[in-house]
Amino acid sequence: MEQRKIEHITLHLMVFSTIVVIGVLARQTALHYGWDEFSSYLVLVACSIVIGAIYFNLQMAFSQILSPAIEKCFMRFECYRNKVMVIEESPKSIEDAVNIEPIVSEPMIEVETTSDTSEEVSTPMPSEADEGEAKLPKEDATPSIEEPNQPSEYEVLRANAMAEKERASQERLDKVISYTKRTLVSYLDGESLHRLCGYVTEYYLYESLPKVEPIKLSSQLKTIDAMHFGWNIGKAFGKPRLQTASFIKRVFAHTLRDVEISTIERKMSHTESECKIKLNGKII
Repeated sequence: MEQRKIEHITLHLMVFSTIVVIGVLARQTALHYGWDEFSSYLVLVACSIVIGAIYFNLQMAFSQILSPAIEKCFMRFECYRNKVMVIEESPKSIEDAVNIEPIVSEPMIEVETTSDTSEEVSTPMPSEADEGEAKLPKEDATPSIEEPNQPSEYEVLRANAMAEKERASQERLDKVISYTKRTLVSYLDGESLHRLCGYVTEYYLYESLPKVEPIKLSSQLKTIDAMHFGWNIGKAFGKPRLQTASFIKRVFAHTLRDVEISTIERKMSHTESECKIKLNGKII
């Protein structure tokens, strides 16, 4: 944060200095052409205000219009998208590490207190008649020493949550694979359908697009059918439209050979009267 603050201050100082220099030059020019002292100062102030306004307007235009457009252009490149995903995911892993540390340290405090308790109980010198009774506190204290080896409540809850998340993820994938087989079984041979299911699985499990061997759809299906299929599975997986458009462009390269990725991204959720694969937002 301090580094970014210093960079902003430095940038503003440079811009302010440049504006002042230009204003002084404008004043000197006015004096050179015979203007009086007061008028030359007015020229300096007016020139500084005009240049400052131009700078701030250009800065706002770049941040609100040019910057999103440039970022959208770069999002077409796979390497740039992967970097953005890594940057978005890294804070989550840091938060998990921070949340785990204090919880792991808590059982250590219990061990020290239980060990102190066991020492206090065993301190009195028992008589021969009470020798059997004196051993009972030591035997009761033994299980408390083994407590740190047992998972904490947080670890149990986290393990259950992760198992539930994995189960839901597998159930989602199974439903999309079932939809793929049910929808395209009439338009693909067995080997091609099997490969397509493998590509869909890789697309769901990994961030990067899988390496595929293009699959040729039946001539009964049109480009809008391939787009509808891509939109349906992308919606079920929660994937971005651009990523889904790139995926089906690779997989159905023959059917979509004359369509650009940007067009697929824009038209994949459009409805047309003549199509065999309908839009279905309720696969899951």
